[in-house]
Amino acid sequence: MWIDNDDRIMEILDYIEKPSKECFPVTCPICGKREGHLYFHRYMQGNARGGMWTWCSACRHSAHATYRVPKFWENLKDINFAKLASHPDYLEEKKNCIDEWNNKLIFKR
Repeated sequence: MWIDNDDRIMEILDYIEKPSKECFPVTCPICGKREGHLYFHRYMQGNARGGMWTWCSACRHSAHATYRVPKFWENLKDINFAKLASHPDYLEEKKNCIDEWNNKLIFKR
């Protein structure tokens, strides 16, 4: 069961907006374990509107929202849009390839 009642999980977005040297998975702002993940999905190419998910595999806190996706973001081809939901069950299964993708996109800018 995912817990979506603590906005601190959104602090994971800071790793994209203000890149640091820490790679994904990042330190969870709630439990302190290095199990924090992030995924964006742009709804249409050329449009900034998309979905955003942040979650921690350890403490099971998560958040999902409509979000202005960063310009550099490219959707991960391994992610099936039809399987995305508000809670990150599907994304949790794909977390390793998502983390690799995030690191590739963040550090190539």
